[in-house]
Amino acid sequence: MRPEQRKNSRFLVQDDVIAALQNGSTKIGKVKDISAGGLSFEHIQDEISSQESFEKNIILLVNGVCLPKVPCRIVYDIPVLTPDEYRAFPIQFITRRCGVKFEKLSENLKTELDVFFRTYSKGNAL
Repeated sequence: MRPEQRKNSRFLVQDDVIAALQNGSTKIGKVKDISAGGLSFEHIQDEISSQESFEKNIILLVNGVCLPKVPCRIVYDIPVLTPDEYRAFPIQFITRRCGVKFEKLSENLKTELDVFFRTYSKGNAL
């Protein structure tokens, strides 16, 4: 097991927090954990995208609240075990976990992200 390398503590989030990563194509999925420095989310990969843009933004959605265009950089995008409920489908989905690091945040966006983080995290550090 690798030692923890993150600067910021990670926290679980409410079950209904969704992330949409825009980077040429869009990856949408359920947020798994969040910190002041970034987040991870699981998404279904339906095609291999070679389209990668230098500018990446993540949009966070929950209960009608939207935090749009948070600049970020992808740290990893790795396959994870396919959940049992997906194995029954005739089309096999590839489940992946994507981790992003927030970048170049304005003071206003830092404040909005802090409020979002405090409102929708479960408060238990991983």
